[in-house]
Amino acid sequence: MAEKKLTSKEESFSQAYVLSKNEPIEGYRNSEYSQKLTPEDMSKQAQKLLNKPHINRRIKELQFKASEVAEKKFTITVEWRLRTLKDIADAGMGDYLDAQGNKRKENLAASKGAIETMNTMLGTKEEDDKVIKPIAIGVVDAS
Repeated sequence: MAEKKLTSKEESFSQAYVLSKNEPIEGYRNSEYSQKLTPEDMSKQAQKLLNKPHINRRIKELQFKASEVAEKKFTITVEWRLRTLKDIADAGMGDYLDAQGNKRKENLAASKGAIETMNTMLGTKEEDDKVIKPIAIGVVDAS
């Protein structure tokens, strides 16, 4: 049996429902369906729509897509934090010439802070610097 296609109204309800954080009345109110209904009638109509398997399937698809987008946008990985801290440490170690023409480090305090934070994240301590231990960090390019 072929999968039933959504009408434009059903699609608009599905999207509005997901955007309204699964609030049936808000989803109905923000869709292409009649706005001349009472909230009680909107709720009844929304429930009828939610009981249709093809609409329910579309809502699940949209929720999954929204979840993927949110995860990409709002998830800060350990890898990202380490790269950012490395950039800060590198920038702080950069050189510049002061007003007298003397070579100076850009911002040693920022570099020191970034390195200390990386050490904390990786579970290393100052006394560990005296012992050479290999550490493997895998970097996966998620872009």
